[in-house]
Amino acid sequence: MSLQPFVGANVSRLMRRLERTSLFDTPAGFDEPLEMLLGCHRRIEKQLETLKRLRAHIEAHGVDAEASIAAQNILKYFRQAAPNHLEDEERDVLPMLERRIGDDAEADRFRAFRESLESEHRLLESTWSRLRKPLEGISEGLTRTLQADDVKAFVDAYQRHISAEEATLKDLVDRWLDEGDRRMLGRAMAARRGAQAPRA
Repeated sequence: MSLQPFVGANVSRLMRRLERTSLFDTPAGFDEPLEMLLGCHRRIEKQLETLKRLRAHIEAHGVDAEASIAAQNILKYFRQAAPNHLEDEERDVLPMLERRIGDDAEADRFRAFRESLESEHRLLESTWSRLRKPLEGISEGLTRTLQADDVKAFVDAYQRHISAEEATLKDLVDRWLDEGDRRMLGRAMAARRGAQAPRA
């Protein structure tokens, strides 16, 4: 099974395709923090698809140049962008919502929701730790395998997590956070990435 369209057999062709994708798949900026978080979900889903295809590719073809490139891309995302995304939620979005929700009953429901999300974050980190080492080997061209159970556990956990967040988070942000809150979130998210904060 080929890893197309996620990685191509020809490295230079792959790089040109990735450059074109980045030009036309512009994420939301820090002045739209919720949209940026939701955009991260779409990019996570793309990486999960690549991971599933990579496992099938290695079973059929072993560790080749295509597999190494795919592993490098997956590692880059889950080492950098994904941890930032989790920190955005745990350090900024969820604490701010907890402070702003003014209805006692809804605040109680939110605290249970937050606890569940943060518990899922720990599960995602634990599951990722089982995939990281073999992916590092594959990225260097070493013969390694990705366990089907580990891949499925990681993909399933992320899919459940994304569904739970999207079913609840947008409504909460829209109802309880004002423009000043959104600017504050955008500045925090930018600082976490060493980027320029949006203008007030």
